Amino acid sequence: MVWYKDTLGKPRWYTVGWHSDGIRPAYANEVRKKLTDKSKPPPLEIALTTPSLTVGKAVADYFKWAEAEEKHIAPERNRYSKHLQHRLDAIPLESITLQMLCDLKSALRNTMSPQSVRHCFGLLRRAVNHALELETWHGANPFAVKRHSAFTLPRPNNEATRYLTKEEARALLAALRPRSQQLHDMALLSLKTGLRATEIFGIRGQDLDAAGLTIHITAKGGEPQTVPAPADIMQILTGYRRTPHEFVFQADQGGPIQWGISTTFSRVVQQLGLNDGITDDRRRVRFHTLRHTFASWLAQSGKVTLQQLMEMMRHRDIEMTLRYAHLIPGGHRHNLRIIDDALGDFDHDD
Repeated sequence: MVWYKDTLGKPRWYTVGWHSDGIRPAYANEVRKKLTDKSKPPPLEIALTTPSLTVGKAVADYFKWAEAEEKHIAPERNRYSKHLQHRLDAIPLESITLQMLCDLKSALRNTMSPQSVRHCFGLLRRAVNHALELETWHGANPFAVKRHSAFTLPRPNNEATRYLTKEEARALLAALRPRSQQLHDMALLSLKTGLRATEIFGIRGQDLDAAGLTIHITAKGGEPQTVPAPADIMQILTGYRRTPHEFVFQADQGGPIQWGISTTFSRVVQQLGLNDGITDDRRRVRFHTLRHTFASWLAQSGKVTLQQLMEMMRHRDIEMTLRYAHLIPGGHRHNLRIIDDALGDFDHDD
């Protein structure tokens, strides 16, 4: 906080921000200079009477922009209304404190996984970043997590380890077809190309290059990418006969899919017993398991290198691809023979 006298000579305290949010004395001094600049009283008076930007307003502006950009934000809307709105909606951004962040994190951890907590704070961070771009907010982002910040987010251990066997994949596709042809086609598309559900939702008629057997997508993070597709998949996609601006896969009432993969998928998985007795979330079958299966089968084939697999999965770095290294034939399993050869006729009964 900085102390100054307003244009009427009345002493005031003004909240600049918090050290944990990156606010430093030099910046506070600059703010104080502007507040005490008597040569520019009108802007000062306007600044002092401008209503604070609340968390709710920042989030609402972000949602409005995201909808105009046709982004898949239904899960984020649900996340905010269910877990965050009643706690943060009316709070001004400048009033957010480190203790409030810690209390919120603790409350969320009581009802959700570490990854879901990260999703909640990620939404808040993106909303304030958007406000900074609109210049409706000029302070630091109170939800930013810096390298040496006193506030940290829980690290999830949710690396998926489950992939389908060929028999399970065939059974799943066969059970989906009579329930929903569209859901079957989306599952087959993910299994054969490794596309994520959100990437599949965004495919339009104009994104299909039938001659080049490629699909133009908006990948995770908004990056435009091109994905190769087998001829049978391209035939399925073009068979929907969408106009250039129409989404290939649509909601029941038409238009973009807003609420994620249909619950029919989980009901079919339950019907087939694919998750029976499995309590570890990393081992449970969900739609994303199809992408994981795509990568696992490629690794098991022994016909692709880790570098090639990284490119086909469109991973940003090799670390994300290394989770499949143990599936590549040979490797460490082959090296274990060195120990067997060294032991020779060692008596295993000792």
